[in-house]
Amino acid sequence: MKIAMMTPWNVACGVSIHAELIGREWVKAGHELKVFAPQEEDKLPTARDEPFVSRCYSRGKDFHGGLKGLWLDSEPLLKSDYEFFVAQNLELLPVLELAKIFPQITSKAIRILVIHEWNKSCLASSEYQALNWDAVVCFDERYRTEFSKVFSTEIIRVIPYPAHPNLPGDKEESRKKLGLPLGGRIILTYGINMQLHLPVFLAIDRLNKAFPLKYLLLAHETPAEILNEVKAKYDFVEVREGAHSIEELYRYLHASDALLLHKKGAGLNLVVSSSVYLCLGSGCPIVLFEGRFTEDLGEEVFKYKNLDELQRLLARVFEGERPNQEAIDKFLTEKAASKVASSFIQLFSSWGEKDD
Repeated sequence: MKIAMMTPWNVACGVSIHAELIGREWVKAGHELKVFAPQEEDKLPTARDEPFVSRCYSRGKDFHGGLKGLWLDSEPLLKSDYEFFVAQNLELLPVLELAKIFPQITSKAIRILVIHEWNKSCLASSEYQALNWDAVVCFDERYRTEFSKVFSTEIIRVIPYPAHPNLPGDKEESRKKLGLPLGGRIILTYGINMQLHLPVFLAIDRLNKAFPLKYLLLAHETPAEILNEVKAKYDFVEVREGAHSIEELYRYLHASDALLLHKKGAGLNLVVSSSVYLCLGSGCPIVLFEGRFTEDLGEEVFKYKNLDELQRLLARVFEGERPNQEAIDKFLTEKAASKVASSFIQLFSSWGEKDD
């Protein structure tokens, strides 16, 4: 099949992770992929672009900045040959410019929209509704219920967010390669503005007295003054900056005793934790604040409601407690990237069946 996908690509965000996991599975299966990606002036790449990637539009500096200040070079979209056009996260696209060429796209391709938005109001405006889709893909029944208020239920399909394959590693070897101490515990946090994590430092400071540890922060879009303040106040903190590929991230996960994600998601209607889907296959226990980001998660991760509970939970992890491995195995099997990619191919194939 000839598939085009308009999406962030090779950057540290949940939309890009989704696109990369299924897109690379399509290529592996022998399908022809063309990716139309945005210029990323304010984000470091996590990998070098493949030959099938064209960077031909802007999504603006604000990740959810709306419709203003966006541009589109329509030539790659119009001249490329594809049968299926997949758009990831409509809010991030230059919709007004895309609408001008959508009739030409419609004439040659089946159009599929993948919903990453948080609620129906995100896509209720006339600019978004002007685009017509053959199918709208959402991640679970929560999304189907919410977005059936915007799109016809007849075109909505549920296909899970993809999970990275199981890929365990050796802790000692990983620490050696990363220049980390072989002894002591390591807590890892990545991909989150550290300002959101400031509340957890008190709990970790208390824990450090009983379990000597290193809190390793792979900083992401955090002001230098915040980082310097944290490093000056807590001697167990180590900050490493810069973008990391999935392979590099997994090395850090293999080196660590716990991945801590203090994400509250206040004000969001719907969300999945792309970090959990990406990292669960590493074997590193994931410790997550219980809230919007854990609604679709069970015993695959450890959840906490307050800082006291976080401290006790991390102590148990340091003493060897692990999340339910049977639940993890089931999660990774049911939501495997290869299986999710195949579900999209089955969806694409359904149009051929209708034509027969």
